[in-house]
Amino acid sequence: MKSSTGFGMQIDRAGLELARRFDLFPSGLESYQVVHPLPNEVARGRIETTMLGHGVGYLRFNCEQAFCGFRVCTGPAPDRFVFPFHLSRDPVAVGVQGEREPILLSRTDSFILGPSVVGVQTIRRATVTHEICLLADSALVDSCFADSRRTLPAVLKRGFAKREGEPFVLPGSTNGSMGLALRQMMTCGLHGGLARLYLEAKVIEIIAMRLAQVTGREFPDGSHALMKRDIASLEEARHILLSLQDRPPTISELARTVGLSRTKLKVGFRIHFGSTVFGVLRSHRMQMALELMRDGVCNVTEAAHIVGYNSSGAFATAFKAEYGYPPHLARRQKTSTLQPVTRSVSR
Repeated sequence: MKSSTGFGMQIDRAGLELARRFDLFPSGLESYQVVHPLPNEVARGRIETTMLGHGVGYLRFNCEQAFCGFRVCTGPAPDRFVFPFHLSRDPVAVGVQGEREPILLSRTDSFILGPSVVGVQTIRRATVTHEICLLADSALVDSCFADSRRTLPAVLKRGFAKREGEPFVLPGSTNGSMGLALRQMMTCGLHGGLARLYLEAKVIEIIAMRLAQVTGREFPDGSHALMKRDIASLEEARHILLSLQDRPPTISELARTVGLSRTKLKVGFRIHFGSTVFGVLRSHRMQMALELMRDGVCNVTEAAHIVGYNSSGAFATAFKAEYGYPPHLARRQKTSTLQPVTRSVSR
C-alpha cells in the first residue's frame, strides 16, 4: 500500500466495487487536522488525523455503526513509529503484513509498530469500533534515549532496521496512567493553540510511558530471551487470566496450564507485556470497572463485584492505585470535538 504523502488508509468491501483511499498526511503542512467521514456505503463514523509539533501526532478511527462488513488497511508510515490503542469494549484482530498470525487488540493491550508497517483490520457488521494510534518520528524515539546518554534498547533497534518482510511489532500493556492520559485526550475542551499544546504533551506523555516499559524488557546476558513457543504460551496465559478475571488462577496454576515454570511465566510477562501477571489483570479489571461506572451502568459496589472484587474497600484501593483518584469520582464523560490545529482539511 503506497502513498505519495507517506501515510494513508484504504477501505474496501468484499464483493462490491468499493475501494476508497484516504491520504492522511497532506504535504506542505507542519500541523493540521484532516477529517474524513467514512463512506456512507459501509458505516457511520469518521477518520481523523492530527499532526502536532515535535514530530508527534495521532490518528483516530471511530466507527459508530457498521452497515456491512468491510476491511480497513492502514499505512505505511515511513520514519514513524505507531502506537495503537483499542478503545472499544470488544477485542479485535488486526493483521500485519509479514506476520502469520493476527494481533488480538483489547483495551489492555499496547503495541508498538515500526516504520512502514501495514495493518489490516476487518470490521464486522453492526459493530462499534473506536481506536487511536499515536505517531512519533523515529528521530524522537531515538532521542528519548540519546538525550539521557542511554543505549537504544536492543529490542527497539529492530524497529530502525526496516528489513524487508520483517515488520516490527512489539506487544505490551496499557496501564492505568496511559488509559487516563488517553481519556484526557479524548475529552479535551480546549481549542486552537492551547489544545495543540495540551494534546502534544499528552501524546508525548503516553509514548514516554510506553517506551519506559521497553527498558524493562532488556536483559544484557540474554538469559531470559523468549522463544516463539514461550511467546505463544504467554499469550495463552494472558487469555486465560483475563477470561477468568472474577476467579483468576494462581501463578502456579497458570504456569502449569500453559506449560511454563513459575519463573518463566513471571519474567515472561514482564518482558512480553511490560507488566507483572497480576499487574496485567488489575489494569484490565480497573479499565472495565471505570467504563461501567463512567457510562452509568452500575455504582462502585456493583462494579467491584463484576470485575471480581468481594470487598469494595480493596477495589477502591486498587482503583486509586491505578488512576490516582477514588472510584466514586468516576463519571460519564462525553467526548469533546477537538479543534487543536491551525489548519483543517476536510474531505
